[in-house]
Amino acid sequence: MYSLTRAFSLAGTLLWAGISLAQTDATPPPAIDEAAAPTPLTLTIAPVVYHWRDDPAHKYAFVISVEQHLDRQRLVGLALFRNSFGQPSAYAYAGYHWHDFLGQPKLSLKVSAGIIYGYTGEYADKVPLNWEGFSPGIIPSLGYKIGANGSVNLMLLGTAGVVIGYSHSFEGLAGP
Repeated sequence: MYSLTRAFSLAGTLLWAGISLAQTDATPPPAIDEAAAPTPLTLTIAPVVYHWRDDPAHKYAFVISVEQHLDRQRLVGLALFRNSFGQPSAYAYAGYHWHDFLGQPKLSLKVSAGIIYGYTGEYADKVPLNWEGFSPGIIPSLGYKIGANGSVNLMLLGTAGVVIGYSHSFEGLAGP
């Protein structure tokens, strides 16, 4: 059985690999207005999870994540969370961020894809393609900017439900 320490080690390795691959892209990034560029480090706290179907086994779930923006659109991140069945879990991911979604300056769309760890034992079948607690994940997120560095986000968890969270971006703490 895999331990949580092993899962976090794997998540760190995946993040390192994602950053390395993203930074070795041979094509130069398009010129962008640096003032309009997203800040490089984002912290998200998501204390609200709504499930499409009620299950008596559901427990309070929450998510805390940190994202590193590689450029205006690409990012990598690590989310630590307690899943809906009370199990400590993690999601290591890479993603893409579209700003000014549908021509609206306060609206954005983000899609991330990565590896989830944490659904084990009797709850292993609660995520698709689970192998010894590891499962692929894709999470689309709709964000609405509130203030200079904050946004409220709605993250879709496939057929399970949605997560509502707040993200805050920090300038100057890390750089691409």
